[in-house]
Amino acid sequence: MRWGAVVDPWKKPPGRNKTLTRDDMKILQELVKDKIDWYLDELVGELEVRIGKLVSIPTLWRSLVYCGIIGRKYKPEQLIFMDEASKDERTLSREYGYFLKNTFATKKNVFVRGVRYTILPALSLQGIIAVDIMEGSCTKERFKEFVISNVVVPQMNAYPSEHSVLVLDNARIHHDKDLIEYIESFGGRVEFLPPYSPNFNPIESSFSVIKSFLQKYRDFVNSCSDPRYSLLIACTQITSNMAANFLKIQFICNIYKI
Repeated sequence: MRWGAVVDPWKKPPGRNKTLTRDDMKILQELVKDKIDWYLDELVGELEVRIGKLVSIPTLWRSLVYCGIIGRKYKPEQLIFMDEASKDERTLSREYGYFLKNTFATKKNVFVRGVRYTILPALSLQGIIAVDIMEGSCTKERFKEFVISNVVVPQMNAYPSEHSVLVLDNARIHHDKDLIEYIESFGGRVEFLPPYSPNFNPIESSFSVIKSFLQKYRDFVNSCSDPRYSLLIACTQITSNMAANFLKIQFICNIYKI
């Protein structure tokens, strides 16, 4: 024998088997064509009836993205993303440093959280267009009040105009019926990301930039009499160019077809 395949063509690829087979994917595509306006949980139930498999919402979401189905609805300029992040005494701690070779780096550090502050920004292609900074955790009432009576809703428009879709994760404080109805009353829309999918929200990248700023300029942060001022300055570091890149990196570009 003079010729032969290096890899056995009949050998199965490594890793566990896919939850949905190619035939299942074809059925899913036909299902979405027929039920174009169904919610993900409704698609999960109907898909179970058709193929006899119960899949999770995140699995269904990834399968739709793989098929190129999700993402032809919204444009990047239509989207506003919101989420919360917290800051305490440990946030300023730097995780890396220099030390002698073959020795452990040691440094005295703060292990007490101290006073906790929460930032609640709204991110669009223009950057952070609104932010609320509060001591302690954000409640449903505080979230609703900020969105409606502050500068988020006043900057929103009726779909399909710019800033017409508010994108949130599935935190309990975000699920407010009155808030959703209020936004929908003037033609806006509210969309919720799949559970346990923070990588779908580009605002997480802005939180990383804000945290890096606080760590780099920790002397400035510690010198501020009001910690909320330093957090506000950190939020202003998010430029429109950064925001555009946040929406293009990771998986978000495949979801919204940016």
